[in-house]
Amino acid sequence: MMWSTILLGTVCFVALIFFYQRWMPVFGVKCAPLPKQPLPDNTVVLDIRDYQDADRFPVKNAHTLPYPYLKRHLQTIDANQIFVVAPDKVSRNLSIRLLQKNGRTVTGFAVVSGDETSKTSVKVDCS
Repeated sequence: MMWSTILLGTVCFVALIFFYQRWMPVFGVKCAPLPKQPLPDNTVVLDIRDYQDADRFPVKNAHTLPYPYLKRHLQTIDANQIFVVAPDKVSRNLSIRLLQKNGRTVTGFAVVSGDETSKTSVKVDCS
């Protein structure tokens, strides 16, 4: 009986951590429109969408590094301040937490989706 309670508690704790990392927004990082003017030195726009989406609907002056490659190639980002362009809320949360864990400052984010009607523009969602 005691082992089943410990096992159930452990499973609930792991599920809670999984839920928190993926679905809880990162506090202190605000949604912002895509930067139109050049960013200050030591700041980079990091596009974590898939290569196909980033190529079809590009974001001007963005470095494309999809989320699955982010942990492996984090040392290639030579800026301390990062503006994140993400395809969805889960990728946004996971990437911001990973960047902050590795000592980077995330100045803002934009969740974008391609506009199929114009084939060249992206739509920013701050909800």
